[in-house]
Amino acid sequence: MVCKGICTQHKAQRIHGINRYIQGQKMCSVCAIFIYWDGKHCPCCNFVLRTKPRNSKNRRQLQIIQTVKRI
Repeated sequence: MVCKGICTQHKAQRIHGINRYIQGQKMCSVCAIFIYWDGKHCPCCNFVLRTKPRNSKNRRQLQIIQTVKRI
C-alpha cells in the first residue's frame, strides 16, 4: 500500500470552524490526506478511509449532528 498520487486530484480544502468529517471528507492514513470520495477505500492506495475522528471532542460533535439528522 503505497501512495501513487491519484488522491491529490480529490483533495479536500479545509473550512475553518467546521469538522472535516461533518463536511463529508474522509481521511486516508497512508496518503495522509483528506479527500471527497464516495467509496470506502482510497482511490490511490486502496486503503480503508477513516470516516470518524479520533479526537473525543470532535467525535462527540459528530455524534450529536448525526442524531439530529436521524430525527
